[in-house]
Amino acid sequence: MLMNQSHLDDLSLTPRLRAASMHALRLIFFLICLQFFFCAPAQEKIFYLSPSGDDSWSGTLASANKKQTDGPFRTLRRAQAASDSSNLPVTLYLRGGIYPVQQTLFFSEKKKKNIVWAAYQGEEVRLTGGVALTNFQPLQDEKILHRLHANVRHRVVVSDLSALGITRYSDPPLRMNLYYNGKRMQPARYPNQDWLLIADVPQHGHQLFHPGDYKVIKFGLPAGKHYGKFSYEDKRPASWQPNDDIWMHGFWVWDWRDTYQKIEAIDTVRQLIYPAAPHHYYGYEKGQRYHYLNVLEELDAPGEWVLDKQNHLLYFIPPEQIIPNEAILSLLDENMVELHNCSKITFKNLILECGNRAAIRIQNGDHHLIAGCLIRNFGSDTAVVIHGNDNRIIGCDIHDVGGTAIKISGGDKKLLLPGNNLAENNHIYKYGQIVHMFNTGIWMEGVGNNIRHNEIHNSPGSGIQYYGNDHLIEYNELYDLAHESGDVGGINTGADYTDQGTVIRYNAIHHCHGRGEGGFRAIYLDLPGSNTTIFGNILYQVDIGVFFNSGRDNRVQNNIFIDCHPSVNIYLWPHKNYFQPAGPWKIVEKMHALDYQNPPYSVKYPKLPTYLDQDVGMPYGHEVSNNISCNGIFLDLSEEIDQSRLIVRNNLICDSLLLVLTKKWTPDYDPYHIGYAATYTKKDTAAVQQLESSGNRVTDRDPGFVDAANNDFRLKADSPAWELGFQKIPMQKIGLYTDKYRHKN
Repeated sequence: MLMNQSHLDDLSLTPRLRAASMHALRLIFFLICLQFFFCAPAQEKIFYLSPSGDDSWSGTLASANKKQTDGPFRTLRRAQAASDSSNLPVTLYLRGGIYPVQQTLFFSEKKKKNIVWAAYQGEEVRLTGGVALTNFQPLQDEKILHRLHANVRHRVVVSDLSALGITRYSDPPLRMNLYYNGKRMQPARYPNQDWLLIADVPQHGHQLFHPGDYKVIKFGLPAGKHYGKFSYEDKRPASWQPNDDIWMHGFWVWDWRDTYQKIEAIDTVRQLIYPAAPHHYYGYEKGQRYHYLNVLEELDAPGEWVLDKQNHLLYFIPPEQIIPNEAILSLLDENMVELHNCSKITFKNLILECGNRAAIRIQNGDHHLIAGCLIRNFGSDTAVVIHGNDNRIIGCDIHDVGGTAIKISGGDKKLLLPGNNLAENNHIYKYGQIVHMFNTGIWMEGVGNNIRHNEIHNSPGSGIQYYGNDHLIEYNELYDLAHESGDVGGINTGADYTDQGTVIRYNAIHHCHGRGEGGFRAIYLDLPGSNTTIFGNILYQVDIGVFFNSGRDNRVQNNIFIDCHPSVNIYLWPHKNYFQPAGPWKIVEKMHALDYQNPPYSVKYPKLPTYLDQDVGMPYGHEVSNNISCNGIFLDLSEEIDQSRLIVRNNLICDSLLLVLTKKWTPDYDPYHIGYAATYTKKDTAAVQQLESSGNRVTDRDPGFVDAANNDFRLKADSPAWELGFQKIPMQKIGLYTDKYRHKN
């Protein structure tokens, strides 16, 4: 039966009862919230470590309690075990101090939680793979003293390594390193500075070890041909006692490849060196550079040291009076930190130092972060290796490493899927200190990875090396490179026609001049780098601005070239067998392995399927447009190139030399000194007219920089470049920037 309105009115609450009910509801709601607040599960687990901690403690306190019964962990492994046992996200704070690393800190379990290893705020945390040499004594062995120069005998100290449990030694370049007061010490070398030159390579002997490079004839012979020996002119080796651990470091044939060679024997009568096998891959060549290492008689300068591995003794001349615990020997012969098949681990604001392999190696990982770390004093391996997808290294300083500073790789080259790895805002310098060549500030492979806002400098070799597709390299500053090398670049690539789609933009590369043959090329697309966009870069005070070794369809647009000789060099590689099946670099095989005539390659790079159809190897389709070039040579072309297949338009050309044509190369020419077939200056009316018919402007007028003398290359409002379609370059964004990981540039 339905109730009528009078019945409802009878059941309605009185005002006092209504108020009491609302109060009760509020109280119940408050109690429920309070219960949730106290009983809700924690969202994160926090642990602490300290060099003065104890692994039997809980690790949940930042400092020891008053009773010294609880506090932080002491070791990295105990902290890692605690982290692994938690199902929650974990942050591990390391209190200030030194944490010895004697074996790899290894991560392999793939969990969904985040793990952060971070320095406690405001404290310096050092993970070190080194051991302090604490037992140095003044050298008193008379036999050894008499082998040394008289003026240093009183300064030499010796450490008995066996007393410290050190009895195993690798060979150079993987041998341990000695650091003193944070700086790498030099194995005793001769000469102390610069290099010696190979006097000759005798062409006789019981075995031909290398037939030489038939493509290059030097001194009437294929480059590098040898019979397992070379001669020297300096008399110094005659004063050395026999030693089965003398090494040499040299650029044995080419100025773009250096290696270490052990000496098998020295014939001081005929002045011949017999390098031990295996011999250098390219052989040995007259006039090339080398020096000797680990020679006791050449222990003659502050900071030098010698290893007597037979007797387990290390001789050292300290740069100053020996300071306790400041002589550190790098003993960690494995990676310091290794991550396999896992994700979401962060390393933040840590110092990693003194290892002989990598500081951090990520293999098949994703969403890892290395941020605000200082990585220094590592050996000839790559310091940081990142392989996988969506990983980042940001705001780190990496210096004094023997090999490459950072290597990143990721993405799927078969399917052209991006890896999205990132190296950003890192300061990288003094890398390649042990092995100079093919060790770069950043090495990148794969598809769709990014290098941006890094500062890279002070190196014997190259800045950035990359391979693969669709990368982005932007806002980096590179300078003071190629101290010891030639035929190298600031940004390098090559060896694969299918490596396409990369953009190199808004970088500044300056003040770099290669020591060796071939010089320094700021942006170097070696054979057969193709379909790359080079836009808005500032290249000044370098040997060559942009260099293409054949290749096709590259675009050089809106760049500024100053004091480049030339600004753009397009070279025709003369050896057609490189573009044929079974060629030296397997260019054709690489193309077929990726099914280059079908999707996704044929769709994304529609010109690629035609590259082997006709005129194989000819550098067609390159575009040079809307650039500013001054105080150098504008364009250098191989004389065989069909210029009608190139696009050169709307450039502002303020160079005295407009165009040079390099002679056709033949094996009797040194490839680095071929010479010009023709040169064209501003006085060559026909050359000027030809350039200006394509919209270029040849002028003696200042290009309109704000203050070129002080490297301010912004353009004034009245610069003629604007009329040619030049676009503003965001120069203020180039290089490092400040953020929560980098507090100063």
